[in-house]
Amino acid sequence: IDRFSSTVEGMHDAIVKPWFRFAGPAEPQMRAAYAVTTSRVYRSVRGIGSRAGRVSDSVRRESTVEPTRRSDAIQAFTNAIWGDELARRDSAMTISLAVRDQRGSAVELDAEALAKAFPAASGRLVVLLHGLGQTERCFSARDAVPGLTEALALSSLTPVPVRYNSGRSVADTGEELDVLLEQLIEHWPVRVTEIALVGYSMGGLVARAATASGHANARRWVDAVRHVVTVAAPHSGSPIEKAVGVAERSLMLAPQTRPLGAFLAQRSAGIRDLRSGTDLPGAFDGIKHHLIGAVITSDAAHPVGSLVGDLIVRPVSATGPRVAAHNRHLIGGRRHFDILHEPTVAARILDWIEPES
Repeated sequence: IDRFSSTVEGMHDAIVKPWFRFAGPAEPQMRAAYAVTTSRVYRSVRGIGSRAGRVSDSVRRESTVEPTRRSDAIQAFTNAIWGDELARRDSAMTISLAVRDQRGSAVELDAEALAKAFPAASGRLVVLLHGLGQTERCFSARDAVPGLTEALALSSLTPVPVRYNSGRSVADTGEELDVLLEQLIEHWPVRVTEIALVGYSMGGLVARAATASGHANARRWVDAVRHVVTVAAPHSGSPIEKAVGVAERSLMLAPQTRPLGAFLAQRSAGIRDLRSGTDLPGAFDGIKHHLIGAVITSDAAHPVGSLVGDLIVRPVSATGPRVAAHNRHLIGGRRHFDILHEPTVAARILDWIEPES
């Protein structure tokens, strides 16, 4: 509420105040009356918003009712936009990085809780990492089309969904995931023999960041990693975030639009990380990288498809040379938010990661 009201108030001032100079001798009195009136209005709005936020935080912390898909989606979207700020404020709206069960509830990293959440646990894990503003449910069935979660459930592999605050920087999330995975293998119900990381969109960057952090810290879990699969991940950045950066700078040029520019400047660290991707090692020994991308044209090699990609990520970013990959696969006729439910994607991922090494 603070950010929205401050933006509106700033634009209001920038538009109205220049007109006071036409009031002649009455200008000082009109400016004073305007300042008193508007400051009271916006202060009231911010006060109501602040109280509502505190009530919402209190209700969310104390509620024993399981969150719904809708409330989870709203929380994930909010975290995408302002997740770093929510974390700094220790807001109850902040998503804490955690393994999730089939209902979407966080799972404690102890042997009893993990055994209960994963009764058919195998020693071959597939860690699922969602994209910006999403939850792990993006990997599940949609419109009667099975997702990767359902495909993995029929395989010899155990899907391990992870939910995280996508508004935090990719590097910070990767470091936190590194710690979580070390705890996970320590308490997993059976001995972990193999791990694959599958990251969609931003999740692909998080997977690479966690692997880099794990290598730097000599973690045991990294020794078990055999595959890293990224789907529509902006390894070289996304043109959407680059365009937002241009819009921010352009809006700052005029007084009337400067508040909007300042509003855009407050977007989360996670979103900013999508501008140029992440500066991470391309690959590690013993780990095979597999890259999947999409273009909107039915012909994956069409020049238009190469230019616009899936409308969020271009193929040179999703499947390009920035990552030393074992496999690269480009799908035609799919948009960014459709690719996970392209029937061939789950099959191809399983072809890559399921055979015993």
